[in-house]
Amino acid sequence: MSTNPDYTVTVQQPTVSPPDSTTFYDRINSPLDAVKTMGDWIAHSGMFGCVKPEQGYVLALECLANRQTPLAWKTQNHLINGNITMKSEAMLAGMMNAGWDIDWIQFDATAAIADLSKGTKKVRVEFTAADAKLAGMLPAKPGSGWAKFPAEMLRARVISKATRMLDPRITQGRYTPEEVADFSNSPLPAQSIPAVTVQPVAPSAPVNQYSLVEKLEFLLEEHADIANKFLIYKNLINEGQNFRDVSSKVASMIVGDAEGFIKKAYSFAAEPKGAQ
Repeated sequence: MSTNPDYTVTVQQPTVSPPDSTTFYDRINSPLDAVKTMGDWIAHSGMFGCVKPEQGYVLALECLANRQTPLAWKTQNHLINGNITMKSEAMLAGMMNAGWDIDWIQFDATAAIADLSKGTKKVRVEFTAADAKLAGMLPAKPGSGWAKFPAEMLRARVISKATRMLDPRITQGRYTPEEVADFSNSPLPAQSIPAVTVQPVAPSAPVNQYSLVEKLEFLLEEHADIANKFLIYKNLINEGQNFRDVSSKVASMIVGDAEGFIKKAYSFAAEPKGAQ
């Protein structure tokens, strides 16, 4: 009786590279149809701050021209009140990728001060509460970012200021969401307002400057992970959803007391898992 020896057979699996945005866009036969379809998805997703379809089309065209996915675009940019902004974290990442090291000297409600160094170069950049007051951002309006998160607002200003001063190629003319919000709320100088004759018109219902989703993104973007877990725990959203998917009623409640909501979310995150 013979015994067959054991053999180990190794089958070489073919290597298949996952498709990237470049190969995806190369397969598009009609770019204009692709822009229309992708733009509709972007505008209706509620993830990009679009308030009308045309904004979605412009973003789709930008993604197509740069061979970039919409979510990749969103990691660095944000749409606020019709303006394309660049997140301060993306600016800071751009500075670090360019070889700059950052050392935070102070980061609180009175001042944000940072030392940036690259090789033998060292620059100190700061933005203080006094600077914010001189620019008209302080005293803060009730409910504004300056009233709720003054330290974070000062920090965003320092990052934007440093990036524009040391490597403006990173921002390419874009401002942070915090800066654009301040631009929208800043009054025009009296001398720049021309005298006009106003004809009486029938009163109309007030129009909100920002949508609920835009307000939520402005308030919760930096706390997204913790906010999402807290909302899932409270059964206000399902697994796979995020804070943008809450109902209008819940969104209004969060916007009405964002600071309280964020504190509850962080308290929940700090609790032992067994207690949750």
